[in-house]
Amino acid sequence: MENNSFVVTINNTDYTIKLRSVMPRLYDVLCGAAYHQIGKTDAGLWVYVENPTSVQHMPLQEIGEAIDEHSGSDNEETY
Repeated sequence: MENNSFVVTINNTDYTIKLRSVMPRLYDVLCGAAYHQIGKTDAGLWVYVENPTSVQHMPLQEIGEAIDEHSGSDNEETY
């Protein structure tokens, strides 16, 4: 996956996603003023790694599934 951002829409909300780190594979997720950094555990669950500017919770598993679909692989490095 290239280091370009892409947008996914879940429950009528747009989330901008950008690959932040390859090792471990981490993603920046932005929605309005909310920002979170997420990663995937060895168990395959998506988790917040950092959420410095917002207390807004995002639908992590759905966003993670969209990342997996966009990247074309469920077998990426985990956090």
